[in-house]
Amino acid sequence: MKALIIIDMQNDFMPGGPLGVAGADEIVTRVNPLLNFFDVVVASQDFHPEGHISFASTHQKKIGEIIEVPEGDQVLWPEHCKENTEGAE
Repeated sequence: MKALIIIDMQNDFMPGGPLGVAGADEIVTRVNPLLNFFDVVVASQDFHPEGHISFASTHQKKIGEIIEVPEGDQVLWPEHCKENTEGAE
């Protein structure tokens, strides 16, 4: 059995998104043709509720700042992949 695992291929990680990766959109046209060559296709989806602990805006801090949370240090990110938004799709 062959499996294809697609990780976080979402709008907010594409160029222009709040955590966009240059060239990330180019992988879509490479991944789509592969779908039929695998027995199992699994895709993960990053998503966060409004006011998530990792959002800088939740703490009125700057993106990239680090805060302490019970689990350890937390890097603060821009709002991204919020539940039920186009960015999380």
